[in-house]
Amino acid sequence: MTDIQRPYSFFILLILIFFGLYGIFRFRKINKSLGIANLMNNFHENRLFRRFKVSILLRTSFRFLACVSAVFAFAGIYWGTKTVAVQKSGDAVAFVFDISWSMNAKDAPGGLTRLDAARQYAWKLLDRMEGTSASVILAKGDGMIAVPLTDDRSSIDSILESLSPSLMTAAGSSIGRGILSAMQSFPKNMSQNGRVWVFTDGDETDGTLGSALEEAARVGIPVTMIGFGTATPVEITAGDGVTKVKTFLNAEKMIDAASAAGKKSLLPHPRLSSDNSISYVAADSEGSAYVLLNQLSSKKVSGESFEVQKISHHRLFIFFAIMFYIFSFVVSEVELGFRFNPKKTAVLGLFALMPLFSSCRSEKFSVLNGVFNWYQKKYQSATACFLRSYNEARSEEDKVLADYCSYNLAATYIMQEEFDAALNRLEQVSPDADSGLKSAVLYNTGIIASRRGDFSLAREYFKKAVLADPSNVNAKINLEFAQQQVESQTAKSAEKEMNAASVEKSTSALESAVFNLIQQEEKERWKKLQSNKKDSSVVDY
Repeated sequence: MTDIQRPYSFFILLILIFFGLYGIFRFRKINKSLGIANLMNNFHENRLFRRFKVSILLRTSFRFLACVSAVFAFAGIYWGTKTVAVQKSGDAVAFVFDISWSMNAKDAPGGLTRLDAARQYAWKLLDRMEGTSASVILAKGDGMIAVPLTDDRSSIDSILESLSPSLMTAAGSSIGRGILSAMQSFPKNMSQNGRVWVFTDGDETDGTLGSALEEAARVGIPVTMIGFGTATPVEITAGDGVTKVKTFLNAEKMIDAASAAGKKSLLPHPRLSSDNSISYVAADSEGSAYVLLNQLSSKKVSGESFEVQKISHHRLFIFFAIMFYIFSFVVSEVELGFRFNPKKTAVLGLFALMPLFSSCRSEKFSVLNGVFNWYQKKYQSATACFLRSYNEARSEEDKVLADYCSYNLAATYIMQEEFDAALNRLEQVSPDADSGLKSAVLYNTGIIASRRGDFSLAREYFKKAVLADPSNVNAKINLEFAQQQVESQTAKSAEKEMNAASVEKSTSALESAVFNLIQQEEKERWKKLQSNKKDSSVVDY
């Protein structure tokens, strides 16, 4: 399947065609004028004139093809797919709810309708999905994104409470379009593991379920269908409020569609067979919720993941553009024949063949591509390039390249604030690495410590980085900064202790003053009591 990123760029071809036709018109006009004059010359000059015409035509054709190739390169044409290693953290789940009238059938456990059971089931899942982003898609007519991908549980709860077939006036049910809308709800180059959960009874009216599942399998987005209802037909009232129809859980249809789509999945890696698949599970089956929750990466050890990406061929068209442009000069040198210069032609041919030898080490080229993406802040693409180079370097036992790939991965994770993953990659760098790389590793470890607020630890790592490579200016600057932060924290803690001591001292002084006041009042009361006793004794006597 071909995808064009910038189709509007093909309008440039119209301009090229216009200039091409204009060039042909001008050439024919000049050719006619020169042809009349050429009839007066001898045969040898006539032959040169014919070669001159061929040379001009070839040069113009090659330059026209070079411009066309440049336009195709700018258009961003994608075809074919490949599996790419990426670093994913966290999960994102798109909840697709079938809200067709068939979901009003009351054959769910406890006398609930299928839609009410789906709502309760989703709430139970969300209670155990802390830290997982979610979106809500309504599958009725065209799939509609009711709640975009979010971590706000209240917005999801509000739409779940109001689930009803009357939310959308579109007729029929389109589970397939709901799945396609769910796939569109995921941002491009998302750093989370995206998957789709479909709550349905399998009753659809447009037959797009199979094609949608195949598309999900093609791009590597896992889809799990959760079936609600029973196989026994249940009579319901259609959307017109009059017609009576019978509906049942069409589990076989969903199982067959999942099996057919799974065979077309482009994720052959064995680690992906259980997590990245198209599957079906009955909602009332034992352990169905466990099956769904176990798909989330937070429920198991997470690490490198794989995803299917379309292959961009802009480099191929750039290569063609350069080659055609060079050939336009080559044919000029060869065909003119006035003063053929073999050295110049050899140099041009050498430049033309250089791209064929530029990728002798694909993993090194991938590292350069990753660095380029890193500076463009395309961290997801950079991660994919570095992971691919790291795996190839490990397979070829190239320790130096593997160390640099680990360091580059750590730098990429730091920019994405994935500090634990960065530390794991920094630990993979060999202790025998050269001093420059070792200093850079210690420096980045200090950066992580300072990001986490541990300036004492950061100071130690910056100090080690300077000792490993005294020319590391950044480590020296950050060492001074960390030292200032440590001294500032020490001064603040000392000030807090002094304030605490002064407060304690003032508190003790206040307590003694209050105690003296109470003691004085007690003495006065004792004196009054004694005087009252004397007076009362005289009267009694």
